[in-house]
Formats: sequence, C-alpha cells, structure tokens
Amino acid sequence: MEYLVWFIISFILIDAIYSFFFIRKARRNKKIPAEAQYLIYRYHLDIEKFSYRKFLKIVGWVTSFDIALVATCIGVVDHVIWQILFGFVIVIPVAMLSFLLLGKYYQQKQLKDNTKELEKEKKYLAKKETKEKRKDQRKGKKKNG
Repeated sequence: MEYLVWFIISFILIDAIYSFFFIRKARRNKKIPAEAQYLIYRYHLDIEKFSYRKFLKIVGWVTSFDIALVATCIGVVDHVIWQILFGFVIVIPVAMLSFLLLGKYYQQKQLKDNTKELEKEKKYLAKKETKEKRKDQRKGKKKNG
C-alpha cells in the first residue's frame, strides 16, 4: 500500500511539473518537448492529423508514468548502490516500451478520421488567440494612458 501511495503522489507531482514547464508553453511547430520529437520522427507521425495539445498531454502522462514507475520500483530495492544499478537497468526498457506502444497507437490514430478533434483544437486556439490580442491591447492602452 505504501508503494501505491508513493507511485500516485510521484505521478501527480511529475505530471504537474511536466505540464507546467513543457506542455503549457509548447505550441505547434515551435518549442516541442524531446519526447514528442522522438515520437514524431521515430514513428513518422503527421501532427496535422490529430490534436497536438492532446498528443502533448498524453506524452506527458506516459513520461510521468514511466518516471513514477521506475522511482517506485527503485524504492523496493535496499541499499543505494543496488537502487542506482537497478534504476540504470530498468529506465531505458520501460521508456522504450511505453513509447513504442504510444507510437503505434498514434500511427493507427492518424489513419482514422479525426476531424472533430481537430475542430475542437482550432476553436480552442482561436479563443486563446483572441484572449492574447485583448491582453496585448490592454497593455498598449496602459502604456499610452
């Protein structure tokens, strides 16, 4: 039970940090997290065929899950040296397996019709853009006024 609580807390914490620093600031064709770049190039994904925001969120969840799983597995092992060695051994296979599954999922997803998902993202981006324009206009009025 203790390890389950540790896993859940570390997953939530890592996901919050990842979302705040990477996903929130990333925009299509600008700053792309390394994990997303790896998936796009390795599995030849066309990001125009599915929601980019949703893709980044799922990549963040998978990355957070991997880190939390490895941290929990390392916590089971006694002695620091064995924890470090076990961490080195387990981290790469866990990440590769999860990215393999996610890459295959998105390869299948880009073959399907995702027009509803893309329309939602376009509406969201348009709404966000108008908010940013209003914000810039308010800043301009404050500087002039």
